[in-house]
Amino acid sequence: MEIHETWRLGLDLGIGSCGWAIVEESGPASGRIVALGVRTFDVPETDKERTPTNQLRRQHRGLRKVLRRRRQRMNQIRRLFRTHLLIADERKRALKISGLDPWVLRAEALERRLSGPELAVALGHIAKHRGFKSNSKRERGANAPKDSSAMLKAIQATRDRLAGFRTVGEMFARDPEYASRKRNRDGDYTRSILRNDQEREVCLLFDRQRGMGNGLASEELERQFIDAAFSQRPLADSEDKVGDCPFEPGEKRAARRSYSFELFRFLSRLAALRVKSGRIERPLTAEEVATASADFGGQKGMTFKRLRKLLGLAEDDRFDGVPAEEEGKRDVTARAGDTAPGTYAMRKVLGDAFRTLLATPDKLDRIAFVLSFREDIGSIRTGLEEIALDPLILSTLMAGIENGDLSDFSRAGHLSAKACRNIILHLKRGLVYSEACKGAGYDHAARPETDIDRIANPVARKALTEGIKQVRAVVREYGLPGRIHVELARDVGKSKEERDEIAHGIEKRNKEKDKHRAEFKETVGVDPAGPEDLLRFELWKEQSGRCLYSDRPIHPNAIVATDNSVQVDHILPWSRSGDDSFVNKTLCLAGANQEKRGMTPFEWFGADERRWDAFVIGVEGAKGMKGRKKRNYLLKDASVLEEKFRPRNLGDTRYATRLLADALKRHYPEDGARRVLARPGPLTDRLRRGWGLQSLKKDADGNRVDDDRHHALDALIVAATSESALQRLTSAFRESETAGGHRDFARLDPPWPGFVAEAREKLAQVFVSRAERRRARGEAHAATVRQVVERDGETLVYERRGIDTLTEKDLGRVKDSERNAKLIAALREWIAAGKPKDRRPLSPKGDPIAKVRLKTNKKPDVLIRDGAADRGEMVRVDVFRKKNKKGAWEFYLVPVYPHQVADKENWPLPPSRAVAAFKDEAEWFEMMDEFEFAFSLYPLSFVEMEKPDHTFIDGYFRGMHRGTGNISVSPHQSKSVSIEGIGPRRLLYLKKFTVDRLGRRFEIPKETRTWRGAVCT
Repeated sequence: MEIHETWRLGLDLGIGSCGWAIVEESGPASGRIVALGVRTFDVPETDKERTPTNQLRRQHRGLRKVLRRRRQRMNQIRRLFRTHLLIADERKRALKISGLDPWVLRAEALERRLSGPELAVALGHIAKHRGFKSNSKRERGANAPKDSSAMLKAIQATRDRLAGFRTVGEMFARDPEYASRKRNRDGDYTRSILRNDQEREVCLLFDRQRGMGNGLASEELERQFIDAAFSQRPLADSEDKVGDCPFEPGEKRAARRSYSFELFRFLSRLAALRVKSGRIERPLTAEEVATASADFGGQKGMTFKRLRKLLGLAEDDRFDGVPAEEEGKRDVTARAGDTAPGTYAMRKVLGDAFRTLLATPDKLDRIAFVLSFREDIGSIRTGLEEIALDPLILSTLMAGIENGDLSDFSRAGHLSAKACRNIILHLKRGLVYSEACKGAGYDHAARPETDIDRIANPVARKALTEGIKQVRAVVREYGLPGRIHVELARDVGKSKEERDEIAHGIEKRNKEKDKHRAEFKETVGVDPAGPEDLLRFELWKEQSGRCLYSDRPIHPNAIVATDNSVQVDHILPWSRSGDDSFVNKTLCLAGANQEKRGMTPFEWFGADERRWDAFVIGVEGAKGMKGRKKRNYLLKDASVLEEKFRPRNLGDTRYATRLLADALKRHYPEDGARRVLARPGPLTDRLRRGWGLQSLKKDADGNRVDDDRHHALDALIVAATSESALQRLTSAFRESETAGGHRDFARLDPPWPGFVAEAREKLAQVFVSRAERRRARGEAHAATVRQVVERDGETLVYERRGIDTLTEKDLGRVKDSERNAKLIAALREWIAAGKPKDRRPLSPKGDPIAKVRLKTNKKPDVLIRDGAADRGEMVRVDVFRKKNKKGAWEFYLVPVYPHQVADKENWPLPPSRAVAAFKDEAEWFEMMDEFEFAFSLYPLSFVEMEKPDHTFIDGYFRGMHRGTGNISVSPHQSKSVSIEGIGPRRLLYLKKFTVDRLGRRFEIPKETRTWRGAVCT
């Protein structure tokens, strides 16, 4: 395929959108916009809670599996009882015999001989409620999940109480504590029991029955019952899910908690560490590295304070980039966590035996691998036995697992244990990571080709896949550009928790800005004119109102002065560092900035020892300043600016970005040319402002404009940020810095003359393409199942409601109000008292009331499990049409729901009734032969229509109101805007369109109706 060398494709990829733009740069100051657009797609998460849909599917599958296996188990138990003549048949309700209380029978079984049905009821009850047993190591120890930990504590309390009884059944039947309630409720685990205790009860029950001459309680029945009632499948291992090592073919990546991987990370960090002794900065010596790692894993963490003590550093020595006051808090290796939690846990469990295993680190690493990627205790034992460990070590490890001491082993590192061990040999010599890799025969920059389909994070996988598909569509239409520039939103590749943390950080930052605005007015006397004033004020506060370069005060009024007497300077020159972030900015007097020019602070006056020392004291004394910013002020080695800082600030090296870039490189021949480049979001944001296009994305208050076309705008900025454009920008900054002038990103020369006007014009023409949602998978109905009761020929629906939400009016809807008069009176008194939390209302039996059942005005939408649930969201709306007497089309809409698609038995054919406004479903229009099927509308199908008053409406279909039959649409550029109340029946026309990835619309005159993938009539 021909490559358009002067063309550049820009991508702005987020978790639910992909903006794209092609520009042509025909000369240093000439170019044009070839095309641009936006494609949006569904994020595989729920809309409100943002729960990953695969997680919900896994939960629902797990619940269905539990219910299915319980059903199979009880079927087997009933067959077993019938075979051994305890019951006459094995029907579903054979163990529900009137007058027989299973709890009472379980207690009496220890004292009298039971009949066959009585024995079956008692044993069947145990089989159905067989108690808790976990095969997972993660359910043990301090790091157990919160719910599991709470349940285990409750179980232990129950077991303590069980000591006064012979069996669980006897305790629950005869202890007054359990007289009113024997089951758990909503996060209350006080009725939880262990399966082992249930099994012991079965053995004792059979033993007592045989001792009393009960021939039905045979040893064969006991054995078969225990096998059927208490068997449990082992948890699946995840060793096959671990990725391959980039350095060692055929080797899996190491367990993150393995000895070699933790030691590798620690030594890598030591190799990069620098110690400052006065004005001298040096790396650690090989002897110091050996000293620091001599007792590795003796403690979980390694703070800088502890490292200082181990190395015997002088009091005046400093670790570069680590403020003295943080040495006792910060871990040397881990930003969050500890240096060696896995090694420490292993040493603690094994004791002296750990030192014997140090001679064979491969065994230590294999132990960690088994612990990390095997869940079932039996599988873990098998894996450890395969390592050929000393029997004492094996038994000690298993005891540690049982006690929960090794439950924190999980996740994989980025290298194999074998590669780590090879690199460690060279790290111990004091070599940095890149040189240590070279010494081991590895290329530290090499990366294995990764299949995007194997990415575990479904949100990241979806986004990257959509980005690749979008590039393919653009290339098919326009040809292959000479370069592809990529910008990924920072939430791509992040988990839900990480994205929530980002959102929380943004919210926190906005609150800080509001606080700064108020403080600004109080300090300066006027409101800030814009973001620049707020920036200058925040820097002024951080620096305690002084210019750190000259150590002279800055008057508050100078913050907004127009005489340029105070300026914002890049601490490390932007032309050399590419860093325009807050941590690289300082508020300084204009004279100091002119004197500093394009130098770092150390280059400027570092030769003057007295002045430099005073500057260091001033910077380190700034209590409100972050350590990274202090590092910028005090940086001595200016060579890292071009070697490390600038490439990092002008490029995006995140894992997700690298994956996408690697995939896009496959479009090009392997000619050695750099064809795919990554641009960081902050740079795009600054250039958008500098080129005068910020108003197209954000309003005057900095809030994002509700228009998805801004993704195309960002893609355009990314595409226009060519290497030559960056060089021109760098040159302009360098000239200003060298002259001691002031330059920022507020006013920058555009890529070519007329760029801004052309961008505005082209952006207005962009039509946002949205992916139509055609999939019918998901929840067939809402999870809440309400009770349905037939009473006096009327169908009533009841729902359970927590009492905290009840009002006085709700009490009139309590089920069976006459029978529950005392309960209602207790609730009324509690509500009148203001719902005191420390005095909950009690039922007539004396139990705290948590929920009550209320009558609703709902109809039984979806009948399920002897109850009714709400319908899910409509899967689609089938549009039929029929000509009226005047020869004009009338449109009829038939809603289709998930439960109808899922229920093959009751819905062998699709629904055929179209909504009639304000009428019951039985009165809806039946679609007979005279009605013609037109097409199906799915969420985000694009439609055009004309109302009887000749009003033209187009947009993406958002839904239909079941009561009125009216539909709603949203304009192409915004999903948050909705046009509602559109009555379809009398429309002059209703047309459906498909929208391709490039935003082009094509009419679909007519479709064939299908049902579960097959054509239907």
